[in-house]
Amino acid sequence: MRAGGTTQSPGHLPALDGLRGVAILLVLLHGFDVIQPVGMLSRALDVGLDLGWIGVQLFFVLSGFLITGVLLDTRHAPHYYRSFFVRRVLRIFPLYYGVLLLAFVVLPWLGWSIGGGHQVWLWTYLANFAAPFGYGEPAFPHFWSLCVEEQFYLLWPVVVQRAGRRGVIAWSGLLVCIAIGSRLYVRHWLGEPIGHEAAYMFTPCRMDALAIGAVVAAFVRGDRSAAWIARQRASAVTGAGVALLLVGLLAGHTHRAGATMQGIGYTVIALGFALLLIGALRHGHWPARWLAWAPLRRCGRYSYGMYVFYAPLHAFVGLPLLAALGGPSTLGAAVLYSVAATAATFCLGALSWHGYERHFLAMKSLFAPMPVP
Repeated sequence: MRAGGTTQSPGHLPALDGLRGVAILLVLLHGFDVIQPVGMLSRALDVGLDLGWIGVQLFFVLSGFLITGVLLDTRHAPHYYRSFFVRRVLRIFPLYYGVLLLAFVVLPWLGWSIGGGHQVWLWTYLANFAAPFGYGEPAFPHFWSLCVEEQFYLLWPVVVQRAGRRGVIAWSGLLVCIAIGSRLYVRHWLGEPIGHEAAYMFTPCRMDALAIGAVVAAFVRGDRSAAWIARQRASAVTGAGVALLLVGLLAGHTHRAGATMQGIGYTVIALGFALLLIGALRHGHWPARWLAWAPLRRCGRYSYGMYVFYAPLHAFVGLPLLAALGGPSTLGAAVLYSVAATAATFCLGALSWHGYERHFLAMKSLFAPMPVP
């Protein structure tokens, strides 16, 4: 942003790390929910935690914003494509394929099996198209979202370089319309329950959130639009974002695979997160200050590893441990489990970042330095 209270590159604002931290915490609240809804309080808390699935939508909006911003800033630089894909590989592949090697090669060699009958779809980044038809892996049911992003970014750099800032806005609008239409089509074509899961996981059905994030990236790079944003109150923009989130959730009856939710709810929720993102860009204002809280930023930094590890940790450690202890017999026990599992996931993410991921990230400057526009 070049005007009004934001003096740093959007990609380096501490508040964006905090927003990413919010996203991963939402996902973990959803994933570690073991509450047995037997009373009014437990039912209300269970419904609230279940809404954490929208954290993936926030991840998509942030990803579209950050990556499109980098692509726009470097679209005229030499080695544009090489730099993008090498940097992307160094960020995503080492942990992704390292975990698959551990799960499907090392552990079976040691005599432990956690599945693997449908692992080919994970190795080829096609799990999001296979899982709705029953070809998913129980250890990694969440990897569908990683597949969505990598498929989207195969062609998006070409669009950004050729279309430019205004073209990105036009193309993104088209992609939002295609996503809504795709969800309606696959629900009707495939029927329940496959069509509902397909509308949740297929890349054409979920690219509206990525495209909406891209629109924000293009919007804040225009002098007039950046000046317009600078004139808005951060609290008003943030409040409008929260209102849109509530509208999207209530209109869709909060269920992630409901007809209204998949028709328009996903898009409305993404628009709400886009407004929260714009509020976070206002450096020095209260949304940015709150999101820059150090623990949230730490969660944001470790969010990729936390996302990768949380589901297998829950399935192969947490749930067996709960079963051995007789299950979460009380609401307090269920809440304690969620807190403990989140803390354990944070520790795994920190170990992954400091002991593994950052060594590959350091290679970016060697193999693919950031292009100079």
